[in-house]
Amino acid sequence: MNQQHKTELKVGLTVILGLLVLIWVIGWAKNLSVVDKDKKVKVLFGNVSGLEIGDNVTVNGVRKGFVETIVVQDSSVIVGLSLDNDVELPEGSKFYVTMLDLMGGKKVEIKPGSKKTPLDMTLLQKGEFQFDIPEVMSLVGNMSGDIPKIMTKIDTSLSAINAYLKDDDIKRDIKTGLKNFVALAVEFRSVLQEQRGQIDVLVKNGIKLSQNADSLTMTASGFIKENKDSIASSIKNLNNLLAQSDKLVSKLNSIIDETTSQKNNLGKLLYDEKGYDELKATLKDAKELLQLVKKQLKNEGLNVNAKIDLF
Repeated sequence: MNQQHKTELKVGLTVILGLLVLIWVIGWAKNLSVVDKDKKVKVLFGNVSGLEIGDNVTVNGVRKGFVETIVVQDSSVIVGLSLDNDVELPEGSKFYVTMLDLMGGKKVEIKPGSKKTPLDMTLLQKGEFQFDIPEVMSLVGNMSGDIPKIMTKIDTSLSAINAYLKDDDIKRDIKTGLKNFVALAVEFRSVLQEQRGQIDVLVKNGIKLSQNADSLTMTASGFIKENKDSIASSIKNLNNLLAQSDKLVSKLNSIIDETTSQKNNLGKLLYDEKGYDELKATLKDAKELLQLVKKQLKNEGLNVNAKIDLF
């Protein structure tokens, strides 16, 4: 009886151990864990092309996590990644959906960035989809209908080029053009050889001119630096002169305005019509008096009839 219990106990322990090993293998294969991983990040892809939950996530080719969720949002796909605790991703890290092996499996490959600041895992990252063999074959299959048309156009173009080159006139023109080009190259080379000395002189003169320009610039800079105070004083005096000139112009404008508006004596004299008429009459009387004095001086002399009453 005791032997039977021992046998049953051994069988039970063996079955339990086998189940535990089976559960562990399934969990390892499906990336299942009793303890939730701490580091999670979500990545936005335009296309994942066969990526499934549980697929590997690798960092520089080393497995460091798995795909936890895949959610389709409008025309994009948001993929949730679960990473190991020891994964440290800097800013600038790139996320790619790429081929796992030749059998067509998929994985998410992470290329860490070069920056020192850590990546903010709470933000939605942007990933890229890399074309693999199935995608390329699908693209070639889509283009299979266009390939015969392309080959036909290429064949037609080659036939036209062949017919064009068979023309004797075209061949002769091409040969003549090549001969002329060779002759031109030879002549150009001879001209360069003949003018080499002048070219060297021209280059040297250009170098000297550049050196002189540099020297002139340095001299001007030194002059300005040495006479900085004098130049500043001259500019200040010039500014004062300009300010005084502005004041003088303002005063002249003010005098002109007062004159034109008859606010001063000169304005009253020039623009007062009554005063002008009186001045004109006075000048006329003075003119008549001068003419009378002149006439008497020519004839009998100056006659003065004065009646003076002293008392």
